[in-house]
Amino acid sequence: MIENKKAQKALDKLLSRQDYLVVQGNDLAKSFGGLKAFEQRVLDYCFSFVQEDDTANKIYEVTAIEVIKHFGLNTSGDSYERIARAFKTLNENTALYLPTTLASGEKGILMTQLFGRIVFGESGTVQFKFSEDAAPLVFDLKKNFYSFHLRELSRINGKYGLILLKLWESYRQGDAIVTTINGSTEDWQGWFLGKGRRVSASRFYTSVLKRATEELEEKLNAECTLTSLKHGRKIVAYRLEILDRNKIVN
Repeated sequence: MIENKKAQKALDKLLSRQDYLVVQGNDLAKSFGGLKAFEQRVLDYCFSFVQEDDTANKIYEVTAIEVIKHFGLNTSGDSYERIARAFKTLNENTALYLPTTLASGEKGILMTQLFGRIVFGESGTVQFKFSEDAAPLVFDLKKNFYSFHLRELSRINGKYGLILLKLWESYRQGDAIVTTINGSTEDWQGWFLGKGRRVSASRFYTSVLKRATEELEEKLNAECTLTSLKHGRKIVAYRLEILDRNKIVN
């Protein structure tokens, strides 16, 4: 098969600095940095429904009042609207780009969505289903990487703290006491800011990384050590080591 260099260049450009190419389940934890804190919480709430023996066609159901109570909101109309808006955003802003191979052997990118459907009923019933393409990744994420519980998530208030918590779990090896996360500055900004938004290195450290690490240290008894890696004077990458002090045996 003759390689079409223009098509290859177009694929590379499509993913460059814009969207995260998902390869395995734990990559989902890094894919939706553009969501706001409450939307991140609702997404994790959806993930919490997944059970070990679930199949890709499983439809999950919950009521809006259950969601409202879980997040400690009041039962006013504003809360129902907030829940509905969050699910609407999840439907619109959780695009996935997956590597694929055609029957001919040609490699490409499958453009799909995290959710196959979301239904918000007039009486407050909410139904959702993960897409056929995304479901195996969700199941893999839940089985192998998400070892924290909803009660831990509820202790983290900031968007960046939530993202770092999920990054931590996606990189943690089993019950390891120390977890190391390496990435270029572009990787880190993509994980936390999503596509289309970038800030200076100093602002990213102060407004994002510092806030996220301090929240984990304060609320989850973690110890974070961040190292900036430079090429000349320019910061090109970060290495973050997270020590889980809860697992240290005296």
